Amino acid sequence: MNTKDFEKEIKIHIEARYPILWLVSFEERRVERIVENLCESTGFEYWSWSVSRGLYGGKKKKREPMGREKILTTIEETILKSENINNLFLLKDIAGYFNSHEFLRKFRDLPAIMEEKNSLNTICILSPTLSDIPPELEEDVVIFELSLPDYDEIEELVTKTYGHLIPQKWHSSTRSILYKSLQGLSLDNIRRVVRKAISLNNGVLNESCITYIQDEKQQIIKKQKTLDYYPHKEVIEHIGGLDEIKKWFIEREHVFRLSKGKIDTLGLDIPKGLLLIGVPGSGKSLCCKALAGIWNLPLLRLDVGRIFGSTVGESEKSIRKCIQLAEAVSPCILWIDEIDKAFGGVTGFQGDSGTQLRVFGTFVTWLQEKEKPVFVIATANEPKNLPPELWRKGRYDEVFFVDLPSAEEREDIYRIHLEKRGQNVTRINPRELAQNSQGFTGAEIEQAVKDAIVTTFNKLRSNRDSKDVDAMIEELSSLNLSHEQLLSSIRNITPLSILKKEEIDELRRWSHQRARPASRSLFRQRAEMLSDHEKRAIAIHEAGHTLMMWHNFNKTPVFISVDNYKDYSTYTPIEETLKSTFTKKDLVKEIGVILGGMIAEEELSNNDSQTVGASQDLIQATQIARRMVVEYGFGEIMKNTSLIGLQDYALTSGKEILDDIQKILDHAKTDAEQVISKNKDLLNRFIDKLVKEVLLNGDDLMRFFSTNPLNL
Repeated sequence: MNTKDFEKEIKIHIEARYPILWLVSFEERRVERIVENLCESTGFEYWSWSVSRGLYGGKKKKREPMGREKILTTIEETILKSENINNLFLLKDIAGYFNSHEFLRKFRDLPAIMEEKNSLNTICILSPTLSDIPPELEEDVVIFELSLPDYDEIEELVTKTYGHLIPQKWHSSTRSILYKSLQGLSLDNIRRVVRKAISLNNGVLNESCITYIQDEKQQIIKKQKTLDYYPHKEVIEHIGGLDEIKKWFIEREHVFRLSKGKIDTLGLDIPKGLLLIGVPGSGKSLCCKALAGIWNLPLLRLDVGRIFGSTVGESEKSIRKCIQLAEAVSPCILWIDEIDKAFGGVTGFQGDSGTQLRVFGTFVTWLQEKEKPVFVIATANEPKNLPPELWRKGRYDEVFFVDLPSAEEREDIYRIHLEKRGQNVTRINPRELAQNSQGFTGAEIEQAVKDAIVTTFNKLRSNRDSKDVDAMIEELSSLNLSHEQLLSSIRNITPLSILKKEEIDELRRWSHQRARPASRSLFRQRAEMLSDHEKRAIAIHEAGHTLMMWHNFNKTPVFISVDNYKDYSTYTPIEETLKSTFTKKDLVKEIGVILGGMIAEEELSNNDSQTVGASQDLIQATQIARRMVVEYGFGEIMKNTSLIGLQDYALTSGKEILDDIQKILDHAKTDAEQVISKNKDLLNRFIDKLVKEVLLNGDDLMRFFSTNPLNL
């Protein structure tokens, strides 16, 4: 709890005659000041004791050397002598002496003595951590834990102490970044760190000091040894392509820069986290590192392998320790690399007595309920293995799929890695390199550049004397990498998309239906190969599906695009595992969504312009209608009967089944035709927008339908 609540709770419990309060905090001097100020405001006599410095306090404010043998006797005598005087005793690190039975017995007698007196007397035990409370004291002890200074306390301290050094031209958002960067430090450390930053910056407090302050937080991480601290080395310019995810990073940065008061006033929420899924080597980890540079926040990496220990309870304790540490240095970014390896099998057989399940439960609960500004960014190469609890909104703000880079993105990646290594890009043709590396990931492109540079260096050494080579190397300022050598290195690499073609293709197909794409480039590239007529035909079809999905279920797909037709499952909002709760009406609505593309084509195009995609949708709709009749007993003629149970179709007429299927399809089609006919103008506006943008994600779709309501 913060300082105000901490002081308030102590006061309430003192007045309620609670005999023992256990105060937990590493900030001993801060607690002393809080308690002493409370005593002054309430008229209590303040007493403070430690085994090294003895007893201090009373009216004369004197210090008397006193060991543990005498302190309890002195407290008892003081209480007995004080008829009309209220006392508060702050005892530091006294819990370590409870191992002595005699000492504990004497301590247990004090609450009874306090209860007999009319005056108010309370003992406060102060310790940095909460050790085991002796069973004998559990009934008398109340625990309060003082959290590190919050935003308001830091703002008050810095403004009061160093306000004259803060430039007047600083915007409130810059001040907010300064105060947030100091969160996670104790009050004493805040003073030290700010003084050090000012000293390193020649007595001036400016934005450079924020960097010094964040570097100081490394010390906290290093002391704990449960998380790794990554310094800022990557920036947004180091990411080739991935325009959608970079845009998301920049938009959310503005929220992080707002002050706490402004965030509350505007009703905004601090971003919670991201889940990045995609092809191995496609740049997920690079995005995590670059995000820390974009937002100018500390990046902590959670190594899940360190969490799980052999001792009973060790793993659960480790995950809680990691969470506490991340919150202590917040605002920060917590990076969990390959989260599918840690929690991928959590829903299956548990051969570890449920340890993994308990660790997972602690983690996902914290993801949902956390209040501190800890932004969690996780990566996964096998998203299908992740439990459903990790996918739901509220734990992550968004799920992005990082695909293989397009030709345009591959050009950017080549330029980035060549310029990083001091190469003159004008002598090399990145477009040709991109064309020769179809299916390469960013990591494979980087390796091709590295191999080419090593080969170029080795060629300089061949057929030369070692002394001549050393002299030549000393004179070199850079290596002149040839275009031909790069092409040769590319040809020597077999990309993962070829080595594991089936797995990568399945991952891409699965993820395209469930996650927001991290880049528009690939979709634009495929769309450029289509004619305007083809793009509009696809847009009409996809728009019909989307409009019906919004009308029937008030939901949108993860994204839609005009580069190709989407599978019908993109527009069905309910997972197969939840279909058991579907009603007949729900199934008819689902058929209406599937037929929406075909109906939109009929409404806006002539019959000759209908696409093959419509016939595929008709197959899926017919299969659902057939199951309604044959399996679920939802027909009008063959009703309340499952033909699967009869196991003998000869008992029924095939025409009766076909008539029931046709009636279901006709009913769903009629309802969908009415919706699309009423919203023809809206549908045309939607189609124009889709053709222009090429790709619309879920947020774009929600905004469109919010500003363009349907005619019901």
